[in-house]
Amino acid sequence: SEPMTAQQEVDWTRAGQMLFAEAGVTTAHEGATHLPQFQTMKRASDAGANIIDVVAYPFFTDLDAVLEKNPLETWGRYWNRLKLGGAKITLDGSIQAKTGLFTTPYLTGGPGGEKDWRGEPGFPEDFVQAFVKKVYELGLPLNIHANGDGAIDLALRAHEYAAAGDLARARGVTIIHSQFVRPDQLEKYAAYSMRPSFFTAHAYYFADTHMLNRGREATFFLSPMRAAIDKGLRPTNHTDFVVTPLDQMFLVWTAVNRVSRNGVVVGPDQRVTPLEALQAITINAADQYGERESKGSLEPGKLADLVVLDGNPLKVDPMAIKDIKVVETIKEG
Repeated sequence: SEPMTAQQEVDWTRAGQMLFAEAGVTTAHEGATHLPQFQTMKRASDAGANIIDVVAYPFFTDLDAVLEKNPLETWGRYWNRLKLGGAKITLDGSIQAKTGLFTTPYLTGGPGGEKDWRGEPGFPEDFVQAFVKKVYELGLPLNIHANGDGAIDLALRAHEYAAAGDLARARGVTIIHSQFVRPDQLEKYAAYSMRPSFFTAHAYYFADTHMLNRGREATFFLSPMRAAIDKGLRPTNHTDFVVTPLDQMFLVWTAVNRVSRNGVVVGPDQRVTPLEALQAITINAADQYGERESKGSLEPGKLADLVVLDGNPLKVDPMAIKDIKVVETIKEG
């Protein structure tokens, strides 16, 4: 494809960010950034394209290359509404594609009809451990994609290796998706100061499929936000756009109601209150990005990043939360 012109970089950046702003999002997350994409983002940012804040997490493949051009002291702070937030590694695939890594077999076999299929890790264990240790030594936040409980075990072992002797210190580690996390793994998240970022939209879009592949009991503990909060964790929640739509009120609705496309309530005991569901995409998210002092709640001294809605998610019938529309999105007042 033809390279973009400088003007296209600015125009298309603005158009893309407008989708986020229209959905009420004032800080967006780029979850696996490669060097050429980061250079494009930086050029567009330097040209004043950004209408919202963007946090980039270079993918493990490109971490060294990004560091070479962007020394450590430039990370963690915004420049023209763009910041390098930390590093990213992916340990498994998705549950619906049967590429999520589990400790027990899929009930329906593998994607190619394999028997006793549990999924496969993205990388050998020693590679994962060395990468996690490197990121910890750099002092950077780390996002680890892990869907199945086997991938989460791999992440926890890598932490135990890399953080040996100081397991509890908060290092800005987020386990992205954490969809089939076990209760004992949530205990370790709490002990190790790790945060799950859940994906409750799956309760609606994919839970009927997950029940076939993983069984009803496991699926009812999908993205267990209630259990996580009860263990003292402050989970976040995401749409993984473009996997599911950007719609934040729909995301809140899925955390509060957990209703599947077929009308099944997916783990009624894992539903959360509308306030908790809002905290997951506001104050907890600000905390995840190390921005709690400036974002996530309306308080004097913080940025005036706010959204006007046409209904109060705390007051409407919980099933009507998805019908609330974003009227206006305000960035820095």
